[in-house]
Amino acid sequence: MNFNKLKVLFVYSSQGLFARTHLVTTQGKSLEEIGVSVDYYEISGIGISHYFKHIKKLRNHIKQENYDLVHAQFGYSGFTSALATRKPLVVSLMGSDYHLEKAASLITKIFAKLFWDCTIVKSQKMFDDLKIKDAKIIPNGIDFSRFKPIDREIARQQVGFSSSAHVLWVSDPDRKEKNFDLAREALAHLKTEDIELTVVNNVELDRVPFYYYAADVLLVTSKWEGSPNVVKEAMACSLPIVSTDVGDVESMTRDVDGCYIVDANPEAMAKAVDTALHFGKRTNGRDKIKYMDVEYISERLLNTYREVLKKT
Repeated sequence: MNFNKLKVLFVYSSQGLFARTHLVTTQGKSLEEIGVSVDYYEISGIGISHYFKHIKKLRNHIKQENYDLVHAQFGYSGFTSALATRKPLVVSLMGSDYHLEKAASLITKIFAKLFWDCTIVKSQKMFDDLKIKDAKIIPNGIDFSRFKPIDREIARQQVGFSSSAHVLWVSDPDRKEKNFDLAREALAHLKTEDIELTVVNNVELDRVPFYYYAADVLLVTSKWEGSPNVVKEAMACSLPIVSTDVGDVESMTRDVDGCYIVDANPEAMAKAVDTALHFGKRTNGRDKIKYMDVEYISERLLNTYREVLKKT
């Protein structure tokens, strides 16, 4: 087998969320830049039943193509892929999908042991919680070229920010695990006037960096995460951050002045936001997070594929 010209199928379910598709395709495009051929198979539809409906469809698709390896993104896609093919199978548990009910968690461990050739988790915390033997810790990377420095005033004009201080919250408020209610409660506890909470959701990709460079603080209130890309993106833009202790946020922001990890209660978050606002400058986050560039992550994934193929 020529390990320099691998043909890989990414299997995933967007669950109707553009951010999921963007996460998967960003990694795929980076792999293509180092010589891997990547195709995509989306498990369309929302709900558990769709994962079962796609088993036969996925099996037929794989039979028609000569893939060297299948890489399922998100845990449930890993179940479908294992039942659809005997091809070497790598499964990435992303974070939003690993915080499962006890039954689903048990099934995940069984599939990881019996059917998946390699399981990837996104942080040390996920590794410790899931206790899947031999799982690899490979976080999602970000495309640094998208987050080049932008003049603050130009950025504020582009997104229409006023002279107020702006606290950024980047996600879908309807996703319960993102805990938007905590963000609103925290801002309500702030005694400082002239502060606005800005939600960034369903924004064109090219406009997202302008928000990071225009804002004063990123606020993350999630109940759980794997390796949140919003934190990496904010660090790439040197934006101060206030976050709950989820995923690998603590390790990513360690030794970065202007970043604060706090308990998930409104008072603590409000105090940290106030401190971050008074920090009053950009952080050294961009230099600290360069190891998360998608190019480096792609090299790690390629090495993982090679290891799996040598064993199977």
